[in-house]
Amino acid sequence: MRRDDLGVLVGYDGSSSAREALRWGAAEAAGRRLPLTVCHVWDRPHPEWPDEVVPLELVRRPAQQLVKDAAAWAVRQHPTVPVNTLTDRGAAAALLTELSARAALIVLGTRGFGEVRGVTVGSVSGHVAAHARCPVIVMRGSPEERAAREVLVGFDGSPASGAALGFAAMEAARLDARLRVLLARRERDPGPRGGSVQAQSTAWHELISRQRAFPPLEAAVVVVDEPARRALLEASRKACLLVVGARGLGEGLGEGRGPVLGSVSQAMVHHAPCPVAVVHHQP
Repeated sequence: MRRDDLGVLVGYDGSSSAREALRWGAAEAAGRRLPLTVCHVWDRPHPEWPDEVVPLELVRRPAQQLVKDAAAWAVRQHPTVPVNTLTDRGAAAALLTELSARAALIVLGTRGFGEVRGVTVGSVSGHVAAHARCPVIVMRGSPEERAAREVLVGFDGSPASGAALGFAAMEAARLDARLRVLLARRERDPGPRGGSVQAQSTAWHELISRQRAFPPLEAAVVVVDEPARRALLEASRKACLLVVGARGLGEGLGEGRGPVLGSVSQAMVHHAPCPVAVVHHQP
């Protein structure tokens, strides 16, 4: 199958957080001219016995109706968007991560798929954001606080932050929002600011190329002299979307190695006051 045959993939379970993900995902699909796929993953209600049929069907049918209703809403809101539904049985985090290879974007609520409240972010959302093979947006914050017209992206000059900047520019153009590129001095950079100057130069170079693709794009590069986590959390209070790379260099924005989020990116997914997009750099 094609790399992006699922288009924008929304994980949906009917919760208020999932409904926010559906709204965002449907708008993304419309803006990108991609199909929308509404996905619900269900697990068995109790251990199976031989020839057990009715209990499984009692779960399968409501799951199918759930995504059917969600798809019908999306079609009413965006009549030109092709909308598909997908239901399956198993572990939601694992299945959504697998499906990410066929999606252009995944949008998820903060919690869902049977997770309990009282934690900062759902294990499904956190796992998919860390391991997906496409960008993932986690719907943090409340809808009432998303009136800001600014997309914020963390940048440190690494390939991961470069991919994040490109995604942020596209989102800013789609949302008709201003783009702010934030460079934070690293905790381990007590000396001359040569690294910050180089990153700032790289950021402007990236921005110029993005502005050619999105001519009306209004953008600014801001350098702050404080740790990345603190700077991003504070600045994201005035943003409608925060974009971070999944991993980068050293202790920079989105740092870390391997198929997990760096500590800065992980902190944003768990604590940011606005939706967070995690962008995975594909070499």
